[in-house]
Amino acid sequence: MPSAVFSIFLLLQAAAPALRVVTGRVSVEGGAPAPSTIVLPLMSNVGSPTPAFIGGTNPMLVIRLQIDGTIRMQLPLGEYRLGAPRGLPPGYTLQSIVYGGVDLLRNPLKIGANDSAELLINLAVNGRSPAVSVSGHVTGIAPADVHRIALRQPSGGELSAALETSVGADGSFTFPKVLPGAYIVYLRLRSVTQVMVDNKDVTDLIVAVPKDILVAAHVIAEGAQTVPTVVVESKGPAGATQARGAGSIVLSMGVGENSISVSNIPEAYRLTSITYGDMDLQKQPLKLDGPAVWDIIVRLAPKN
Repeated sequence: MPSAVFSIFLLLQAAAPALRVVTGRVSVEGGAPAPSTIVLPLMSNVGSPTPAFIGGTNPMLVIRLQIDGTIRMQLPLGEYRLGAPRGLPPGYTLQSIVYGGVDLLRNPLKIGANDSAELLINLAVNGRSPAVSVSGHVTGIAPADVHRIALRQPSGGELSAALETSVGADGSFTFPKVLPGAYIVYLRLRSVTQVMVDNKDVTDLIVAVPKDILVAAHVIAEGAQTVPTVVVESKGPAGATQARGAGSIVLSMGVGENSISVSNIPEAYRLTSITYGDMDLQKQPLKLDGPAVWDIIVRLAPKN
């Protein structure tokens, strides 16, 4: 006879939706820049099993390009149709979306346990690309001490695709092709500057390097299509600082011991771990004696 704990484990396994990791690629005709995020509504296919999604009855498939330009996501096993894409840059249209040789503009998406196909998305641009340039200067640090700077969207459980460029001898930098949207320009763990890009070039952006220590934190929610917004707080030599966000956020800390906590967790989720390298930050403070070498990883899991 199985133990009570093992029986509960079997029940939890049965209740959790079966997921399949789907990989793929996004291309844009004419060599225009690809958007960092593509959002597609998911609709159940009439007469077919409805996939079990966590966190809502009208789920959205949020496709984020990773740093290497590929896409990787978890999808529940089942069959459903994809709605028209939302939030594409001006002039961008969905030309085709194919999975395992199946045209998903005309046929339902079927995710099976043994699938090995790639999700291939092709976009087209009508007329001139809406991309503009973003340029500025780095201050607060000797130009010789920094060589590369990056720009990416501020959200996403996994790091979204980043644009990188070089920093000149005078501290200047330019990202030549940036699509409209909200971004952060950052020097790894040292400075994060928000920038809103519209239909005009952004010039004279100042990226100031602070004297305190910036530590990146990433929120990962198991089985979720959208990472919930939580509050991550640090208390230490630099005082108390809070960062609210979904996916990736940045905390300002000081040299010494910094205690880390997470709050504002949605009712449907529970906190499973807070780690920095191999340190368990639920059991010990984060000790810093210089620039951070790891990221804080906050992991959430569904309660049921």
